[in-house]
Amino acid sequence: MPRPTFPALSAAQMSGRAVACVAALVLAGCAQGTPDPGLPTVGAAASTCADRVDTAKAQVVVGHSVAALRELTTFTPTEPVGECALLDDGGGADLSVQVIHDPQGMALAAELKKLGEQSGYSGDDHSGVSGDGRTTTGLWAMDATHYVRVLGLEGASQEQRDGALALAEDVAKRTAAIR
Repeated sequence: MPRPTFPALSAAQMSGRAVACVAALVLAGCAQGTPDPGLPTVGAAASTCADRVDTAKAQVVVGHSVAALRELTTFTPTEPVGECALLDDGGGADLSVQVIHDPQGMALAAELKKLGEQSGYSGDDHSGVSGDGRTTTGLWAMDATHYVRVLGLEGASQEQRDGALALAEDVAKRTAAIR
C-alpha cells in the first residue's frame, strides 16, 4: 500500500480549530484499529514529524521508546502550522504535537487558564504544563499568533510533565526557523 501523502496547507487552512478537531479525533480513539502499515515508524531517527519533534524528548513525554510508533503528520518543511501524532500498534495516539495559528492571540491564554485549573499545573503567561492521570499537556508560545501544544497520553509523572514542556519549547524553536 502506498504511503499516504498530505497536501501542503496554508496557515489559514490549518487554523487552531481544524488542528484541534484532528487531534480530538485521533485522541478520542476514532483512529483506533491497526494503523496503516504504510505509515513510517520512527525507528532510530533523531527527529520525526518533518524534523519538528526530537525523538529523545518525545520518548520522555510518553515514558517509553518511540522507535516502533507510527508517524502521522501534516507538518511540511515550508509551513509552520501542522500536527503530528505518534500512533501505537493499536492505532491509538501516544503523543500529539501541534503548532497552532491563533490569529486573535487569545486561544493560548484561554488554554493556559483552563490548564491552570488542573492539579499539578505550573506555568506563566507564555507557557504551562499539567498532568492528570494518563494525560500530560504542555503549551508554549512561539509569538503573538502561534503556539505549540504537546499532548502525551501515556502518563503524567513529573518527568513526563517536564518533558512535555521541554518538547513544546524545542518544537517552537525548530518551527521559528521555518517562518
